[in-house]
Amino acid sequence: MNLQYPLQREGECPREPRRRTSFASVLILLTFATATPLFAVDKPAATFTEDLSQGAVEIKLIAEPARVRMDRDLLVTLRVTSPDYLNVTLPDLRERFRGFKVADSFLRDPVTANGKTHVEQHWRLEPDLLRTYQLAPMAVRVDDTRMRPVSTTWFATHVVAFPAEPPSAAVSGEPEVTLQPYWIPFTPREILGVIALLILVLLAAILLFKGAQKARSHIRELRMSPRERAFVELERLLRRDLIGKRLYKDFYIELTMVVRRYIERAHRIHAPEQTTQEFLIAAAHHPHFTPAVLSQLKDFLESADLIKFAGQETTPLLADQAVSSAKEYVERDASEGSGANSQAPTTATSSNPASPT
Repeated sequence: MNLQYPLQREGECPREPRRRTSFASVLILLTFATATPLFAVDKPAATFTEDLSQGAVEIKLIAEPARVRMDRDLLVTLRVTSPDYLNVTLPDLRERFRGFKVADSFLRDPVTANGKTHVEQHWRLEPDLLRTYQLAPMAVRVDDTRMRPVSTTWFATHVVAFPAEPPSAAVSGEPEVTLQPYWIPFTPREILGVIALLILVLLAAILLFKGAQKARSHIRELRMSPRERAFVELERLLRRDLIGKRLYKDFYIELTMVVRRYIERAHRIHAPEQTTQEFLIAAAHHPHFTPAVLSQLKDFLESADLIKFAGQETTPLLADQAVSSAKEYVERDASEGSGANSQAPTTATSSNPASPT
């Protein structure tokens, strides 16, 4: 193919687009040369071929690999091509292979196109230790259907000797080869595997980091005083924005549980597992709860029960007032110093009582 370029006038500067095109071509070639080793596929194995044709009948023998090896089977293909008016018949080859054991064979259906008929026979052979591998001569029958009656002729093929790998040299005890470092490029599958492994390691590291943070936060919370834990739980509840989502029932359940857990940690009354009436009866026998405190707790818990169980309507303003009541109770109770002195043995606290905010 001839390439023609416009002539450059005398004294005219070279055109910039041509220089840019040359630079882009070099860049593309360098990129392709760098990326080719990563995505190169294995080259097809070398084959051994033999021509057994006679006249108009073309017979090609193809064997893979090119040399008989003891560590793998030999794949033999016989391709017969003849005019469509000739019927070519090959004899049974199972007894004609020397030095092999037939492991498998199959015949493809004949294909006729452009006045030619194509037939393929495939054989998978297992080599033995004879070191002599041949296909014996065979008689090929050719029937010419143009003649009446049909004319039959025969021809014989020659011996096909399959080359074999030379036998291994005798072991002398001396080093046979000098090992040298050899760089084997990564395959695309290996590159993808490494990338997937790095992603899994990164995800595992993120999960471990988040789990460690959550564990440290939980341990730090366990070491807080009852008052501090109550305010942490209350802040966590407000961040869920159940009031804004109009989930009042869920909000009041969580709010009363914050107060009940505070009472359990501070005064060792199992308030979370008790009903409101059971808790009020247990609190009435506790020396810390005065009639005024009991009255306040009763109003708070019974109002929440009406919303949780009786379906009473409420508003964001009433919900905010309930939060303020819970905060005031915890602050006042903790400021009296009873929370630190009466705390359950299983809860670790500071040696000084918590001071109100």
